[in-house]
Amino acid sequence: MNPRHHATRLCRLSMIAVALGAPAAGASAADAATLLVDNDGAQCAQAAYASIQPAVEAAQPGDTVKVCPGNYPEEVTVAKPLTLRGDSDAVEALDCYQRNASTLRDLDPTRQAIIDPPGDGYSTALKLAANDIVAAGLVVEGASVAIDASDRYSGYRLEHNLIRLNTLFALDLGSEGTHQSRVDHNCLRENQYGLVSELDDDSLWKVGDGPERDAWNARDLINARIDHNQTFRNGAGCCGVGLEAAGPGRRDDVSFDHNVLRDDWIGIALQNATRSAITDNQIVSSRFYSALLGGANSALEISSNTMHDAGITGIRFAPQQFTDLLTTPSSDVLVTDNDVRGAVAGIYATTAQSLVDSVISNNTTSNNRGNGISLFSSDNLVRGNQSNNNAVAGITAFPGATGNSFEHNSMHGNGWSPGASYPGADARDIDAYLTGSDPQNDWIDNDCDTDLPADVICGVG
Repeated sequence: MNPRHHATRLCRLSMIAVALGAPAAGASAADAATLLVDNDGAQCAQAAYASIQPAVEAAQPGDTVKVCPGNYPEEVTVAKPLTLRGDSDAVEALDCYQRNASTLRDLDPTRQAIIDPPGDGYSTALKLAANDIVAAGLVVEGASVAIDASDRYSGYRLEHNLIRLNTLFALDLGSEGTHQSRVDHNCLRENQYGLVSELDDDSLWKVGDGPERDAWNARDLINARIDHNQTFRNGAGCCGVGLEAAGPGRRDDVSFDHNVLRDDWIGIALQNATRSAITDNQIVSSRFYSALLGGANSALEISSNTMHDAGITGIRFAPQQFTDLLTTPSSDVLVTDNDVRGAVAGIYATTAQSLVDSVISNNTTSNNRGNGISLFSSDNLVRGNQSNNNAVAGITAFPGATGNSFEHNSMHGNGWSPGASYPGADARDIDAYLTGSDPQNDWIDNDCDTDLPADVICGVG
């Protein structure tokens, strides 16, 4: 086990909140111009452009393209450092969690700047292909992919946008990492997927593995922060995710923090990530999982999240559930100070190779419909957790889970459901129960009342 990096990473996470990126290169603030766009001249009579793309092409690096309220049925490519700005206050005035289903063109075009590509074929509303592009205050809807940010560049800032009703992705985010890219204070609702990091050419995307997911088309995400966003009802039909970095590419130094996710199919999904973090998020009523972790994660922190009322699992380590199957176990992961309630399983490592050499500490996994913490994996430290009033057990080591150390956990009032596959209890070591042998895991100073096998877990050590 190698937890030495965690304190350093906590310090780094406290500092990135002030790192908002440098001004775009190519023009000083004094030299930068603002180009006005108004589709009908009603809101900005002095606008020189009636559509966005001609203004983008006329702008110089560092300029701002101000998009006045109106409907803009176009696909826009930005290939230079620019700011593309609508009205952030108008977007903020909308309720991201408004319960009624949205429909295209139900917003007021005299107040919102709305990009909605024409036609029914594959479309990308806003394609970003340069460093240091800012997009803010826009409504982007009705596309296949609303915003596509290439991983050949970095320094993106995407803020205070409403991205909704897109048939594939709200945002496919890439970054080559020279400058931090930041996605913050956006509303992502009712898309098939919210924010993802998937493929360079999403027109080839389909369900299932194939040559389009090979290295030549894999999207990388490096040095990025996704924070203070709201997500709602992404993947309503099936299988979508609110926030995800789980395609075939690699991701490094990526943080998901202070987001609020509600009613998505899956809240947050992540795999093949190094030096990354999922912290201080609120994830409520995910239909399947609050957080789904695939293979090949290392130096990952999952901390201080609130995860309530997930359909199946709060925090689930399950490489086999990703399209791009990475069999390298997640290792050197710190899962700490999370509050997980109302799922079937609170924290669940589903296979022997899903999680190794990691720490699960100081979490509250209570009032779940199955186990608070379930491990099929080996060689982890599970310490100082509170796991009470779960239907089946507080903590269970399932067959094949060996070499784990369960220390100083508190488990009370568990095992009240009559439907458990084995007898319920506060703490269970199933291999030892089935074979009648000594446990292959260490149980040290755990505070509990009932155990399986009896008298070998609670108070021992």
